[in-house]
Amino acid sequence: VVAMPKKEKRKLLDAITQYCLSKGYLRDSIWTFSSKPNAKYSSMTRDNFLGFGCSATSLFKEQFKINTFDVESYCDRIASNNLATSLTIRFTKRQRMIYWLFWTAYSTKVITKDFEKFFGVPLKKMYGFELWLSKRLGFVKEYDGIYEMTLKGAFYYHYYENFYTLSYIDKMWGIMRKESFPKEIKF
Repeated sequence: VVAMPKKEKRKLLDAITQYCLSKGYLRDSIWTFSSKPNAKYSSMTRDNFLGFGCSATSLFKEQFKINTFDVESYCDRIASNNLATSLTIRFTKRQRMIYWLFWTAYSTKVITKDFEKFFGVPLKKMYGFELWLSKRLGFVKEYDGIYEMTLKGAFYYHYYENFYTLSYIDKMWGIMRKESFPKEIKF
């Protein structure tokens, strides 16, 4: 399958967005719209979550865990009262901030007070230059303590999120499908 050219994809995303907004739907993420405010359809757009089962992920304040993809290995671990965690990523505070911003931005809005409540430091103190630059480039608008993506910002976010997903997550999942408990994964 040939990938859609960038300009066509942007035009399509903008048209879908405008249509859904004109029908009264609210944008919940880059590609999702709902009739109810603040609908959360994905664990990735939550601050923390606990996943159960094979290949489930869990996100905590200081780490991200992924359970083994192998059913037999998962059952063996659970039966022996051990966690079925295949991979753990331990965050520095700055890494956790970036992770939080990346997935919160997936909802197309970042609320500054939510960042400060979660991390105990103002968003502008940590990322003031980046926010200023994003506004200057036309990627976000700022109002009432909220940074909201423009159509342009949403398109480029999706473009780079797709790249990230393909280069990082696909590699990680590919290894974990073959190896129940890899010692480490290098990127």
